Amino acid sequence: MRFRVILAILLISLTVISCSPNRNREGERISDRDYRQGTKGLELEFMRNAPPDRVYSGDDMNLIVEIRNLGAYPTTDSFDGRLEVYGYDEKVFQGERWNGGPFISPTLQGRSQFSPEGGRENKEFHVDKVTTPFGSEAFKQRIIVAACYKYKTIAQPLVCIDPEPQSVFDESKVCTVDRNGKTYALGSQGAPVAVTRVEEEISSSNIHFSIEIKNVGRGKVVDENVRKECPLGLDFNDVDRVMASVKLPYDSSPKCQPKGDYTDPIRLDESGRGTIFCTFKKPPSKSAFETVLQITLDYRYVDEVYKDIEVINIDR
Repeated sequence: MRFRVILAILLISLTVISCSPNRNREGERISDRDYRQGTKGLELEFMRNAPPDRVYSGDDMNLIVEIRNLGAYPTTDSFDGRLEVYGYDEKVFQGERWNGGPFISPTLQGRSQFSPEGGRENKEFHVDKVTTPFGSEAFKQRIIVAACYKYKTIAQPLVCIDPEPQSVFDESKVCTVDRNGKTYALGSQGAPVAVTRVEEEISSSNIHFSIEIKNVGRGKVVDENVRKECPLGLDFNDVDRVMASVKLPYDSSPKCQPKGDYTDPIRLDESGRGTIFCTFKKPPSKSAFETVLQITLDYRYVDEVYKDIEVINIDR
Protein backbone atom coordinates (compact mmCIF):
# COMPACT_ATOMS: atom_id res chain seq x y z
CA MET A 1 0.00 0.00 0.00
CA ARG A 2 2.78 2.39 0.94
CA PHE A 3 4.59 1.67 -2.35
CA ARG A 4 1.45 2.58 -4.34
CA VAL A 5 1.07 5.90 -2.50
CA ILE A 6 4.71 6.84 -3.18
CA LEU A 7 4.36 5.86 -6.84
CA ALA A 8 1.21 7.96 -7.21
CA ILE A 9 2.96 11.01 -5.68
CA LEU A 10 5.89 10.64 -8.07
CA LEU A 11 3.59 10.37 -11.09
CA ILE A 12 1.66 13.47 -10.04
CA SER A 13 4.91 15.42 -9.52
CA LEU A 14 6.23 14.46 -12.95
CA THR A 15 2.93 15.42 -14.57
CA VAL A 16 2.94 18.85 -12.89
CA ILE A 17 6.53 19.52 -14.01
CA SER A 18 6.00 18.36 -17.60
CA CYS A 19 2.72 20.26 -18.00
CA SER A 20 3.87 23.45 -16.33
CA PRO A 21 3.70 26.39 -18.79
CA ASN A 22 6.73 27.92 -17.07
CA ARG A 23 9.14 25.11 -18.01
CA ASN A 24 10.49 23.66 -21.24
CA ARG A 25 10.91 19.97 -22.05
CA GLU A 26 14.16 19.76 -20.08
CA GLY A 27 12.45 21.16 -16.99
CA GLU A 28 14.26 24.49 -17.31
CA ARG A 29 12.28 27.52 -16.21
CA ILE A 30 11.41 29.59 -19.27
CA SER A 31 11.78 32.81 -17.30
CA ASP A 32 15.42 31.89 -16.60
CA ARG A 33 16.39 31.63 -20.27
CA ASP A 34 18.23 34.46 -22.01
CA TYR A 35 16.62 35.00 -25.41
CA ARG A 36 18.99 37.81 -26.39
CA GLN A 37 21.46 35.35 -27.86
CA GLY A 38 22.35 34.35 -31.39
CA THR A 39 23.34 36.24 -34.53
CA LYS A 40 20.17 35.97 -36.63
CA GLY A 41 17.18 38.14 -37.28
CA LEU A 42 14.99 36.60 -39.98
CA GLU A 43 15.62 33.26 -41.65
CA LEU A 44 14.07 32.66 -45.09
CA GLU A 45 13.50 29.27 -46.68
CA PHE A 46 11.58 28.07 -49.73
CA MET A 47 8.97 25.43 -49.06
CA ARG A 48 9.55 22.12 -50.82
CA ASN A 49 8.69 22.27 -54.55
CA ALA A 50 7.58 25.87 -54.27
CA PRO A 51 9.11 26.75 -56.63
CA PRO A 52 9.93 23.37 -58.22
CA ASP A 53 13.30 22.63 -59.78
CA ARG A 54 11.69 22.50 -63.22
CA VAL A 55 8.60 24.18 -64.70
CA TYR A 56 7.04 23.96 -68.17
CA SER A 57 6.17 26.70 -70.59
CA GLY A 58 2.53 27.72 -70.29
CA ASP A 59 2.14 26.56 -66.68
CA ASP A 60 1.56 28.74 -63.66
CA MET A 61 3.90 28.61 -60.64
CA ASN A 62 3.74 29.16 -56.89
CA LEU A 63 6.61 30.28 -54.72
CA ILE A 64 6.17 29.92 -50.94
CA VAL A 65 8.66 31.37 -48.48
CA GLU A 66 8.74 30.42 -44.82
CA ILE A 67 9.84 33.36 -42.65
CA ARG A 68 11.11 32.73 -39.12
CA ASN A 69 12.10 35.41 -36.63
CA LEU A 70 15.03 33.84 -34.77
CA GLY A 71 16.18 37.03 -33.04
CA ALA A 72 14.91 38.81 -29.93
CA TYR A 73 13.02 41.70 -31.56
CA PRO A 74 10.27 42.81 -31.42
CA THR A 75 8.41 41.62 -28.31
CA THR A 76 5.17 43.30 -29.38
CA ASP A 77 3.09 43.18 -32.58
CA SER A 78 5.17 45.86 -34.26
CA PHE A 79 7.31 44.06 -36.83
CA ASP A 80 8.08 46.24 -39.86
CA GLY A 81 9.33 44.48 -42.99
CA ARG A 82 8.58 43.60 -46.59
CA LEU A 83 9.61 41.08 -49.25
CA GLU A 84 10.97 41.67 -52.73
CA VAL A 85 11.34 39.13 -55.57
CA TYR A 86 13.90 39.77 -58.29
CA GLY A 87 16.65 38.29 -60.44
CA TYR A 88 14.34 36.96 -63.16
CA ASP A 89 13.19 38.09 -66.62
CA GLU A 90 9.69 39.53 -66.31
CA LYS A 91 8.93 38.25 -69.83
CA VAL A 92 9.56 34.71 -68.60
CA PHE A 93 7.39 34.98 -65.46
CA GLN A 94 4.20 36.84 -66.34
CA GLY A 95 1.42 38.07 -64.06
CA GLU A 96 3.46 37.74 -60.87
CA ARG A 97 2.17 39.00 -57.51
CA TRP A 98 2.32 38.44 -53.76
CA ASN A 99 -0.90 36.97 -52.36
CA GLY A 100 -1.85 39.40 -49.62
CA GLY A 101 0.83 41.91 -50.57
CA PRO A 102 4.59 42.01 -49.95
CA PHE A 103 4.50 43.20 -46.34
CA ILE A 104 5.38 40.83 -43.51
CA SER A 105 2.82 40.56 -40.72
CA PRO A 106 3.40 42.94 -37.77
CA THR A 107 2.69 39.98 -35.46
CA LEU A 108 5.99 38.29 -36.38
CA GLN A 109 7.52 38.66 -32.92
CA GLY A 110 11.02 37.57 -31.95
CA ARG A 111 12.05 34.96 -29.39
CA SER A 112 10.98 35.74 -25.84
CA GLN A 113 9.66 34.17 -22.68
CA PHE A 114 6.21 34.05 -24.30
CA SER A 115 7.47 32.94 -27.73
CA PRO A 116 10.51 30.67 -27.16
CA GLU A 117 10.79 29.63 -30.82
CA GLY A 118 10.05 33.04 -32.32
CA GLY A 119 7.34 33.94 -34.82
CA ARG A 120 6.76 32.16 -38.14
CA GLU A 121 4.86 33.10 -41.29
CA ASN A 122 4.45 31.79 -44.84
CA LYS A 123 4.19 34.16 -47.80
CA GLU A 124 3.05 33.03 -51.28
CA PHE A 125 4.12 34.54 -54.61
CA HIS A 126 2.11 33.48 -57.67
CA VAL A 127 3.09 33.54 -61.36
CA ASP A 128 0.19 33.24 -63.84
CA LYS A 129 2.24 31.98 -66.77
CA VAL A 130 5.78 30.76 -67.42
CA THR A 131 7.35 31.11 -70.88
CA THR A 132 10.74 30.79 -72.57
CA PRO A 133 12.30 33.69 -74.53
CA PHE A 134 11.97 33.42 -78.32
CA GLY A 135 10.55 29.91 -77.97
CA SER A 136 13.87 28.45 -76.82
CA GLU A 137 13.94 24.82 -75.73
CA ALA A 138 15.12 25.40 -72.16
CA PHE A 139 15.95 28.42 -70.06
CA LYS A 140 17.42 28.76 -66.55
CA GLN A 141 16.42 31.46 -64.10
CA ARG A 142 17.50 32.39 -60.59
CA ILE A 143 14.76 33.65 -58.29
CA ILE A 144 15.88 35.78 -55.33
CA VAL A 145 13.61 36.66 -52.42
CA ALA A 146 14.88 39.37 -50.08
CA ALA A 147 13.42 40.54 -46.79
CA CYS A 148 14.15 44.12 -45.76
CA TYR A 149 13.11 44.70 -42.17
CA LYS A 150 13.59 46.98 -39.21
CA TYR A 151 15.48 45.46 -36.30
CA LYS A 152 16.96 46.40 -32.95
CA THR A 153 19.90 45.21 -30.85
CA ILE A 154 19.90 45.70 -27.08
CA ALA A 155 23.11 45.12 -25.13
CA GLN A 156 23.32 45.63 -21.37
CA PRO A 157 26.87 44.95 -20.16
CA LEU A 158 27.58 45.32 -16.45
CA VAL A 159 30.28 47.99 -16.12
CA CYS A 160 32.30 49.40 -13.25
CA ILE A 161 31.84 53.06 -12.36
CA ASP A 162 34.88 54.05 -10.30
CA PRO A 163 34.85 57.86 -9.91
CA GLU A 164 38.25 57.95 -8.17
CA PRO A 165 40.34 55.10 -9.63
CA GLN A 166 43.62 56.71 -8.52
CA SER A 167 42.54 57.47 -4.98
CA VAL A 168 45.34 57.02 -2.44
CA PHE A 169 42.83 55.80 0.10
CA ASP A 170 42.92 52.01 -0.01
CA GLU A 171 39.19 51.38 0.31
CA SER A 172 37.48 48.04 -0.26
CA LYS A 173 35.93 48.53 -3.69
CA VAL A 174 33.28 46.34 -5.31
CA CYS A 175 35.07 46.87 -8.65
CA THR A 176 38.04 48.75 -10.05
CA VAL A 177 39.20 50.41 -13.27
CA ASP A 178 42.98 50.78 -13.42
CA ARG A 179 44.96 53.50 -15.17
CA ASN A 180 44.99 51.50 -18.42
CA GLY A 181 41.22 51.28 -18.45
CA LYS A 182 38.99 48.21 -18.54
CA THR A 183 37.72 46.05 -21.39
CA TYR A 184 34.45 44.14 -21.53
CA ALA A 185 34.07 41.41 -24.17
CA LEU A 186 30.48 40.70 -25.16
CA GLY A 187 28.80 37.82 -26.96
CA SER A 188 25.76 37.95 -29.25
CA GLN A 189 22.48 39.70 -28.39
CA GLY A 190 19.87 37.88 -30.48
CA ALA A 191 20.30 40.11 -33.52
CA PRO A 192 22.39 40.26 -36.72
CA VAL A 193 24.26 43.35 -35.49
CA ALA A 194 26.07 42.88 -32.17
CA VAL A 195 27.95 44.91 -29.61
CA THR A 196 31.21 42.96 -29.46
CA ARG A 197 33.47 44.99 -27.19
CA VAL A 198 33.33 47.90 -24.74
CA GLU A 199 36.44 49.72 -23.50
CA GLU A 200 36.27 52.07 -20.52
CA GLU A 201 38.64 54.84 -19.45
CA ILE A 202 38.30 57.41 -16.68
CA SER A 203 39.68 60.94 -16.83
CA SER A 204 39.71 63.67 -14.20
CA SER A 205 36.08 64.68 -14.80
CA ASN A 206 34.53 62.14 -17.17
CA ILE A 207 34.01 58.45 -17.88
CA HIS A 208 34.59 57.34 -21.48
CA PHE A 209 33.30 54.27 -23.30
CA SER A 210 34.47 53.09 -26.71
CA ILE A 211 31.81 50.73 -28.07
CA GLU A 212 32.54 48.40 -30.97
CA ILE A 213 29.74 46.90 -33.06
CA LYS A 214 29.78 44.39 -35.90
CA ASN A 215 27.50 42.93 -38.54
CA VAL A 216 27.56 39.29 -37.39
CA GLY A 217 24.80 38.09 -39.70
CA ARG A 218 24.94 37.02 -43.34
CA GLY A 219 22.96 39.94 -44.72
CA LYS A 220 23.36 43.65 -45.27
CA VAL A 221 22.86 46.56 -42.86
CA VAL A 222 20.96 49.56 -44.24
CA ASP A 223 19.61 52.82 -42.88
CA GLU A 224 16.63 52.45 -40.55
CA ASN A 225 14.62 55.09 -42.40
CA VAL A 226 14.92 53.43 -45.82
CA ARG A 227 11.74 51.45 -46.44
CA LYS A 228 10.18 51.58 -49.89
CA GLU A 229 13.58 51.77 -51.61
CA CYS A 230 14.89 48.64 -49.91
CA PRO A 231 16.51 46.57 -51.30
CA LEU A 232 16.43 47.46 -55.03
CA GLY A 233 16.45 51.26 -54.68
CA LEU A 234 19.37 51.57 -52.25
CA ASP A 235 22.38 53.73 -52.96
CA PHE A 236 25.81 53.99 -51.34
CA ASN A 237 24.67 56.40 -48.62
CA ASP A 238 21.91 54.02 -47.45
CA VAL A 239 24.21 51.08 -46.65
CA ASP A 240 26.13 50.25 -43.44
CA ARG A 241 24.42 52.89 -41.29
CA VAL A 242 23.45 52.14 -37.68
CA MET A 243 21.80 54.48 -35.20
CA ALA A 244 22.68 54.13 -31.52
CA SER A 245 21.50 55.22 -28.08
CA VAL A 246 23.87 54.81 -25.11
CA LYS A 247 22.80 55.45 -21.51
CA LEU A 248 23.82 55.00 -17.89
CA PRO A 249 21.16 55.06 -15.16
CA TYR A 250 22.42 58.40 -13.85
CA ASP A 251 23.22 59.97 -17.26
CA SER A 252 21.07 59.42 -20.35
CA SER A 253 22.60 62.22 -22.44
CA PRO A 254 26.29 61.52 -23.03
CA LYS A 255 28.34 63.25 -25.71
CA CYS A 256 28.96 60.69 -28.45
CA GLN A 257 31.06 60.68 -31.58
CA PRO A 258 29.47 59.96 -33.97
CA LYS A 259 26.21 61.19 -32.50
CA GLY A 260 24.42 57.99 -33.43
CA ASP A 261 21.35 59.75 -34.78
CA TYR A 262 19.97 60.01 -38.33
CA THR A 263 22.24 62.94 -39.22
CA ASP A 264 25.38 61.28 -37.87
CA PRO A 265 24.99 57.48 -37.64
CA ILE A 266 27.66 54.86 -37.01
CA ARG A 267 29.21 53.85 -40.33
CA LEU A 268 30.38 50.26 -40.72
CA ASP A 269 33.60 49.60 -42.63
CA GLU A 270 34.22 46.93 -45.28
CA SER A 271 34.61 44.28 -42.57
CA GLY A 272 31.22 45.21 -41.08
CA ARG A 273 32.68 46.91 -38.00
CA GLY A 274 32.00 50.31 -36.47
CA THR A 275 32.68 52.28 -33.28
CA ILE A 276 30.94 54.92 -31.20
CA PHE A 277 32.81 56.84 -28.49
CA CYS A 278 30.68 58.24 -25.63
CA THR A 279 31.65 60.49 -22.74
CA PHE A 280 29.65 60.54 -19.50
CA LYS A 281 29.87 62.82 -16.52
CA LYS A 282 31.09 61.30 -13.28
CA PRO A 283 28.37 60.49 -10.75
CA PRO A 284 28.03 62.44 -7.48
CA SER A 285 29.08 59.34 -5.54
CA LYS A 286 32.78 58.93 -4.74
CA SER A 287 32.63 55.19 -4.20
CA ALA A 288 32.87 52.58 -6.95
CA PHE A 289 29.81 50.61 -8.02
CA GLU A 290 28.61 48.34 -10.83
CA THR A 291 25.72 49.26 -13.10
CA VAL A 292 24.27 48.57 -16.55
CA LEU A 293 25.43 50.40 -19.66
CA GLN A 294 22.37 50.40 -21.94
CA ILE A 295 23.28 50.22 -25.65
CA THR A 296 20.49 50.21 -28.23
CA LEU A 297 21.17 49.88 -31.96
CA ASP A 298 18.53 50.62 -34.61
CA TYR A 299 18.83 49.68 -38.28
CA ARG A 300 17.25 47.83 -41.17
CA TYR A 301 18.58 44.50 -42.32
CA VAL A 302 18.41 42.62 -45.62
CA ASP A 303 18.38 38.81 -45.71
CA GLU A 304 17.81 36.79 -48.87
CA VAL A 305 17.32 33.30 -50.24
CA TYR A 306 17.52 32.15 -53.85
CA LYS A 307 16.80 29.15 -56.04
CA ASP A 308 17.74 28.22 -59.60
CA ILE A 309 14.95 26.73 -61.70
CA GLU A 310 14.77 25.47 -65.29
CA VAL A 311 11.97 26.43 -67.67
CA ILE A 312 11.24 23.79 -70.35
CA ASN A 313 9.42 24.52 -73.62
CA ILE A 314 7.46 21.34 -74.39
CA ASP A 315 5.77 22.85 -77.47
CA ARG A 316 8.95 23.21 -79.44
